[in-house]
Amino acid sequence: MRNAVRIALLVINIICFLLIAIFGVTGIVYEILGPAGYQKMLAKLKIPWSFQRIWTFMFICLVILIVTYFLRKKFFGA
Repeated sequence: MRNAVRIALLVINIICFLLIAIFGVTGIVYEILGPAGYQKMLAKLKIPWSFQRIWTFMFICLVILIVTYFLRKKFFGA
């Protein structure tokens, strides 16, 4: 059971890190294209979210990443 929890926390941590990396790149694209160009790109990719919603989701992932990291450190010493 302990090993399963450790692996689950690690998987959640990795997924959140990848999502933050992807959303970080989209933030750079937003700065390059500007708001209008970014919204057009999202429409072409058939992503119904706005930049604000994506940004909020990224911060939620960041909080989850930090919490899972500290849980892993505290309970498993990894």
